[in-house]
Amino acid sequence: MTLALDEVSFVRRGRVMLGGVSAEIAAGRLTCVVGPNAAGKTTLLRILSGELRATSGRYLVDGVDAGRLSRRDIGREVSIIPQDVQPPPYLTVSEMVALGRFRPHRAAWRRPDKEDLALVRSSLARCRAEAIAGRPVEGLSGGEQKRAWLAFGLARGTRFLLLDETLDGLDAPAKRAFFELLRAVAAEGRGIVLTSHDLHLVGGHADTVLVLGGGHLDLPHVPR
Repeated sequence: MTLALDEVSFVRRGRVMLGGVSAEIAAGRLTCVVGPNAAGKTTLLRILSGELRATSGRYLVDGVDAGRLSRRDIGREVSIIPQDVQPPPYLTVSEMVALGRFRPHRAAWRRPDKEDLALVRSSLARCRAEAIAGRPVEGLSGGEQKRAWLAFGLARGTRFLLLDETLDGLDAPAKRAFFELLRAVAAEGRGIVLTSHDLHLVGGHADTVLVLGGGHLDLPHVPR
């Protein structure tokens, strides 16, 4: 499965946020989007998630034009963890991860079923978060919160997971450990897209690096 951008542009109030971006993002790979502030990284993720619609060009979700899909349709395949997402007050890690199984079309009172609970447990285990499952999210360290949010994203069950500046605030050992976790998740068939400011950091870990500057994309770099 792939997400494909074909000459995608996004213009807001006369300002070009993205200009003629073409790229293909495959499941089973870790793709890093690198660039400075205002390069268009977050705009790109918001288009991939269905939150924004491209001003021009085509965005294809597994070969289907996203213009023919609702945001809910795209959300079945793509989920996003925004930059600086705030921990929900009072919830434990396991409770927050269980929210990843919520679907708007289901009744609000619906209890998680066995499949939901199994996905929550496996997501916690995959992110090495079992030991913190009963702790309040807001009391975790930065690295622990990153793993908790990744478990939330995995519990969503989507084929693609978009992470906006998720490495911010982590020290070097924590960043290396998080990249190892992301690569392991990608190897299981998920498509992971991570934005970052640091080309040197991501170059040793990503399968593909997309470099953005001023809303425009340089040639993709494939480090491995």
